[in-house]
Amino acid sequence: AEARAAVLIAAVAYGPLHLRAFRCRPGQFAAAPSPPCTSAVSTLQATGATTAMFIAAARRAAPRCIAVRTATRKINQLPRAATTAPRRPKITPPRRSFLALPQGEALPVVGGLIGANCLVYGAWQVVDPRVMTKHFTLSNDDVAQYPHTLVTSFFSHASGWHLLGNMVTLFFFGPEAIGALGAARFLAVYGGAGLVANGAQLATNAYANMRRDPYFRTRSPRCLGASGAVNSTVAYGCLLNPWRMIIVFAEFLPLPLPALLYGGAFLAKDLGALFDVHIPYVSDRAQGIAHGAHVGGTLV
Repeated sequence: AEARAAVLIAAVAYGPLHLRAFRCRPGQFAAAPSPPCTSAVSTLQATGATTAMFIAAARRAAPRCIAVRTATRKINQLPRAATTAPRRPKITPPRRSFLALPQGEALPVVGGLIGANCLVYGAWQVVDPRVMTKHFTLSNDDVAQYPHTLVTSFFSHASGWHLLGNMVTLFFFGPEAIGALGAARFLAVYGGAGLVANGAQLATNAYANMRRDPYFRTRSPRCLGASGAVNSTVAYGCLLNPWRMIIVFAEFLPLPLPALLYGGAFLAKDLGALFDVHIPYVSDRAQGIAHGAHVGGTLV
C-alpha cells in the first residue's frame, strides 16, 4: 500500500511540471532563462528529489507488502475447520417404522430390560410364591427388613397382561429416549424413576393407613410392577416431541392425540384417582392400582 501511494503521488506531482518544462525553448536552459522557465526548472528539480525519495521509500516498503500479502494468502488457504470452533452436534432421536426393532445402543438396553422383566415373570411361575412375594414385592411392613425390594419389585409383574402392557410401552417409547439421552443416562433415569415411584407408593400407603380409624387399620398392600419406571420414559417422550400424534385405542377405536395432550391425560388419570377426584373419561378408579407409584415415576 505504501509503495502504490508513493508511485501515485510521484506521477501526479511530476507529470504536469514535466509538461511545463517541455514547453520552454531549448536555449533558455543555457542562457538566462525567463522567470516562467526558471520556476519550472527549479520546481522540476525539487520534484525530482521528492520523486527519488518516494521511490526509495517504495523500495523499502515493497518487501513488507509482499510478506503481508503472502501471509494473508496462507491464512485464507487454511481449512475452515482449523479456524472455527467445533459445533455441538444436534441431538436427533432416531426414527424407525412402527414395528421395527430398536437400532444401535437402544437394542441391548430395551431388549435387556424386557428380558429381565420376562425372566422374573417366569420365576413367578416356577418358584415358591412365598419366596417371590418376600423378595419381589414391596410393602411398608417389611421394606426395612428387605430393602432390595425397592429395586426388585419394579422388575416383577403379577399377571401376563400387566407385563405385556408395560413392555409394549417400553418398546415404543424407550428407543427414542435412549437416542436423546444415551444408554447410560437412560438407565439412570429409568432406575431412578423406579426408586422414586416405589418411595411415592410407600408414602401413599402410609398416608392412606393413617387416615383410617385405628380399629380398621390393616397391613399395607404389597406392590410390584415397572409402571413407575416406564412412565418416566413415556413422559420424556411426550416432552421431547409434544406435538407429534399418538394413536390411543379408546374402546378399540383408534384416536389420534397430540403427545402433550396424551401425557396430560396420562398424568391426570392417576392424580384424579390418587386424590379421589373423578375426571370423566380420564380418571382410573380401579382397585389394586398403585397410583402413587405412577405419579412419582411420571414426575421424574
